[in-house]
Amino acid sequence: MNLTFNTESIRLITLFERITHAPVKDCLVVDDTNTIYFIIEEGKIGVAIGKNGSSVKHAERVIGKTIKLFEFSGDLVSFAKKIIPQATRIKVRNEDGKVTIEVHVEKKNRPIVIGRGGRNLRIYKELFKRNQKVDDLVIR
Repeated sequence: MNLTFNTESIRLITLFERITHAPVKDCLVVDDTNTIYFIIEEGKIGVAIGKNGSSVKHAERVIGKTIKLFEFSGDLVSFAKKIIPQATRIKVRNEDGKVTIEVHVEKKNRPIVIGRGGRNLRIYKELFKRNQKVDDLVIR
């Protein structure tokens, strides 16, 4: 799957990779929350975080934004669990060529997963769409 990046994303990916020495697969910049979401290559999340979080903290200081890291996985269910760790059960449906992920979350964790005004849900949907060709995400 080919992702298209704008100039700012390419600059941020390059800077993050130079600071942490971890290969980045995807980058999503959310301006209204001043946050950058990086998808790190499978098995390299420890390198990106660094000892006691030193690498990611240094990258946050240099870039000047909050950084959230997720590890990529070729398996859709495993990737969903890494993106939404509060998930108790994950079900993938493929109907009429449309892939839908149904994520079951405990009632007490649902506000955390969805976020204020559905902000986290929109971000998760975008990450799934860009990295796994998922058409929809449903939280139950």
